[in-house]
Amino acid sequence: MSVAGRSKDARAKEAGADARSEGADADALGPSGRGRPGLDALAEVLAPVAPEEFFDSFWGVNVLHVRGAAGRFRHFMPWPRLSEILRRHRLGFPRLRLVRDGKPLPVASYLRQISGSRQKITIPRIKSSELTKHLREGATLVLDAVDELSEPVEELAVRLELLFREHVQVNMYAGWQTSRGFDLHWDDHDVFILQVSGRKRWSVYGETRRSPLVSDVEKAARPACEPVWTATLEDGDLLYIPRGWWHVAEPLAEPTLHLTVGVHNRTGLDLLRWLSERMRASEAFRRDLPRTSSAEDRAAHSKRLREELFAAFDDSLMERFYEEMDARADSRARVELPFDATPRQEPASTAARVRLLAPRPLKLEAAGGVVEFETLKRRWRFAEDALLVLRPLEERRECAVAELCEAARERLSDATVRAFVRELAQQGLVAVIEVGEGLEDIGQAEGVEGVKG
Repeated sequence: MSVAGRSKDARAKEAGADARSEGADADALGPSGRGRPGLDALAEVLAPVAPEEFFDSFWGVNVLHVRGAAGRFRHFMPWPRLSEILRRHRLGFPRLRLVRDGKPLPVASYLRQISGSRQKITIPRIKSSELTKHLREGATLVLDAVDELSEPVEELAVRLELLFREHVQVNMYAGWQTSRGFDLHWDDHDVFILQVSGRKRWSVYGETRRSPLVSDVEKAARPACEPVWTATLEDGDLLYIPRGWWHVAEPLAEPTLHLTVGVHNRTGLDLLRWLSERMRASEAFRRDLPRTSSAEDRAAHSKRLREELFAAFDDSLMERFYEEMDARADSRARVELPFDATPRQEPASTAARVRLLAPRPLKLEAAGGVVEFETLKRRWRFAEDALLVLRPLEERRECAVAELCEAARERLSDATVRAFVRELAQQGLVAVIEVGEGLEDIGQAEGVEGVKG
């Protein structure tokens, strides 16, 4: 395993364009789910490094530094948007916190709790002057899960979740002086650092324990060697650090803001926990262990448990685990008003946009005149003609109603397509985004018998 690290320069526009074109080839990333929807999002933040090269040479095994043009990540979290978030949202601890020299600052020194006048609740409020005083004196501002607070960041997280098929969370870190927010540490997930503004000095030390866990039987030893990679991240740069690699970042006495995109991959322990739940179907595993029985009986019971466990742990186990985790994944909250609360709940015009909300790629299975798939903790079943609408949504994730009508026109009327979209919206599988204000008269639409199974 290489630990030397590597840097790439993304400032050449032509090289970046070539990399994005190469990365867009769904077949280029092999059979491990890497050619799925969301590949374009990874290609954009990695350019000019192609996703194929990233997965082959860096994912999980090596640090990667990509030089980028200043401002290329600024749209994710410009300073005015951060200021607005702090001003308009009720942000409490620990989601919002201040840290300095590796230690959290007293919460009461920058947040106050206001009691509700009629309800026994408290509302967190920022002490503006006290918070900014801490920042001037060297504190780092940490805001977790900013993908829930900023649409561009959420869109990035959604697209990366489609690719990695794992939970993605984005945290934000902003500093002004030279005090470190966190001491040397490792994370239990892979991270992509996007330098949005300013600069920060990073040192990466590699692993001291392979695949460490937060709750582990043995702690990962603090590295005693020199860092394997050190450099200054500048505005527009990206840094990838594999799970378990020790690292530390130091501000450079200037405003600096970066986003940390965490990909929380499942481990073999997650697989075993899932399998243990499946083994409840086994009478042998439900039985009491034979503590008071003879040694021969104990050995026979152990043999039976082992045989049943090995039989369950077949070559298809991991794929079945992945499929169930994909089917059980939650979608991100999305409400489109006034459409979602309109009794008729049907697109007002063919210009309306339809967005697929399934958090993982759909595995559409057509047989016997019906199409079935699993997502959002349930199995869906429609007449096979529904594929004419579902396939464009699965491929593009968002389509205009007019595009769906055109794709299905040989088999379904426009009214039937719009009624089907209404049904999907009512069930929470899609969101309908109206492009104009007000609802026009949509008249009487056909029923959905043409596509319902």
